[in-house]
Amino acid sequence: MTIMIHDYSCALVLLSGGLDSGAALAWAQNRFQQIKAISYHYYLRPFRERLAVLRLLQHFPADLIEVPLPFLKEAADFVSKFSSKAPEGYISNRNMIFYSIAIYFAEMHQCTAIVGGHTAEDQDAFPDAGSRFVQALQDLANQALQIRKVQIELPLAGYTKLQVLEKAIEWKVPLNFTWSCYWNQTEPCGICISCTERAEAFRQLGMNDPLCTT
Repeated sequence: MTIMIHDYSCALVLLSGGLDSGAALAWAQNRFQQIKAISYHYYLRPFRERLAVLRLLQHFPADLIEVPLPFLKEAADFVSKFSSKAPEGYISNRNMIFYSIAIYFAEMHQCTAIVGGHTAEDQDAFPDAGSRFVQALQDLANQALQIRKVQIELPLAGYTKLQVLEKAIEWKVPLNFTWSCYWNQTEPCGICISCTERAEAFRQLGMNDPLCTT
């Protein structure tokens, strides 16, 4: 998305603990005077994700806003025909909810930017992770904001997972602190789509994933 912000004092980063959001956090650290992070606790969210968030914030210090959303479930958690047709990891209307909450906290904490870690591959799989959707949401939100407007930044929107990994290394993201797997285990499952995309990026770069010891 086009950067139009003139006030670079504070950014709010959506931080899940994965490779993409870790790279987005590093990107923001190099561009804003102050960083805050927001993380959502939805139904059955892996504890390893929350641990990854806390570890990343030890490396890239920022205030953390944690928001409990116990009602928010993946389609697979519902026993219905709807869940069988949904892509793996799909949560109905997720980014409308996540960004709407982030916009609220951004205004309350005087942040002029919200940073998301969506990649080119996310946009192919999930329409609400694309630049067009986010731009429309930003425009709508700015009609309601009274104190200050916000700009939603998607610095990784044109990057593949391999390119994100390359940028994460360049920006000194501690890869061993990130967690991409959908499940809460001692090591990534290696089966879910997030694991397979991550593993393929490491393979293409000729590197071993520090989370995989076997």
